[in-house]
Amino acid sequence: MKKFLLLLTMASTAAFAEEYDIAKYCAKVSDTVGGSYQIEQACREQEATSKATLQKMKLPTRIENYCSKVASTIGGSYQIKLACAQQELAARNQIK
Repeated sequence: MKKFLLLLTMASTAAFAEEYDIAKYCAKVSDTVGGSYQIEQACREQEATSKATLQKMKLPTRIENYCSKVASTIGGSYQIKLACAQQELAARNQIK
């Protein structure tokens, strides 16, 4: 029973285990468009908001795993992960 509880605890904390580097990601986004401080600031704000929203969500494992892969492929973006999760949830609801 103790092993089961430990695994359950690990699984629930692993659901939001990845941590993306917002400053690094947004610096890359800014550099891509010529080094705009305004773009970098807006990106950081949007990433922080998306991260907070994701932390409040309880995503099904399938969607969590898929959208984490998508977000990581882009370079580690909470905005991308949130958009992915919202679209996946909507699609799942349409086919049920």
